Amino acid sequence: MKTSRKKLISTIFKIGVSIFLLYFVFTKISLVEIWSTLKDVKLLYILLSIVFFLLSQWLSAKRLLYFFKESGFNLSNQSNNILYLIGMFYNFFIPGGIGGDAYKIYVLNKNFKWKVKALTSAVFVDRFMGLTAIGILICLLGYNLIPLPLLIWLIPILILIIVVISYFIVKRFFFKYLNIFFKTLLISLAVQGLQVLSVIGIIYSLESQVEYLKYVVIFLVSSVLSIFSFAGIGIREYVFYEASLILEINSSISVSVGVLFSIITALISLFGIIFHFKNPKLKLDKYQVK
Repeated sequence: MKTSRKKLISTIFKIGVSIFLLYFVFTKISLVEIWSTLKDVKLLYILLSIVFFLLSQWLSAKRLLYFFKESGFNLSNQSNNILYLIGMFYNFFIPGGIGGDAYKIYVLNKNFKWKVKALTSAVFVDRFMGLTAIGILICLLGYNLIPLPLLIWLIPILILIIVVISYFIVKRFFFKYLNIFFKTLLISLAVQGLQVLSVIGIIYSLESQVEYLKYVVIFLVSSVLSIFSFAGIGIREYVFYEASLILEINSSISVSVGVLFSIITALISLFGIIFHFKNPKLKLDKYQVK
């Protein structure tokens, strides 16, 4: 009962944050202004953005599978991809329901009787590696935001600190994943890199003459903060708006980038409902026994 109540409060809070921030942003920038920016979007760049986003999610699912298999959960690649896509649907379209990660844990426990604690640790470390990669990319790509060139030498030090801290957290609390730490970190960097390319595609679909690195860094920061709202909606647009004022970039384009990324995420996530209603039977990888 207490868990259900906490979940309900958390869900109401996140939806409330999303609604409030969307209201705030669209009182500063009118929907007419956003529509004026979006209506002339270049479709070729949007299609490229969708391709990059799809690749990022495919690679993200592959990373999760590494953690599953390291725990002895030999789920087949196809079943893992289907489960991942259904999880995306749950994350984006079902407020108050079971989250995408919780759904994966529930289904795998139900089908194979795998331990919830071990499944939870695999899913958590998977997310943690993604967060580590975002931190590294923010440092790496944020150099153009540093007003003093002499401070650029701090960037490699910050990246090293992030990697070392992440490594020792995994070593201390999730030791069994230590031998795939660097492999999954590289995959995480590739995942975030593909999402960065997706965002760049969105930017160029709106305006070709822009300082795209600023938008990319804003996007990465919004990705970290998105956990505080429902499916990242509201937080993403708010961060893009506020950052546009600080960095002196076009607010309409900035918010439109956030809106288009949310739309692309929603479109891809929607495909998860197909597999959800098909209720496919999950299978083990018959070629690998751990």
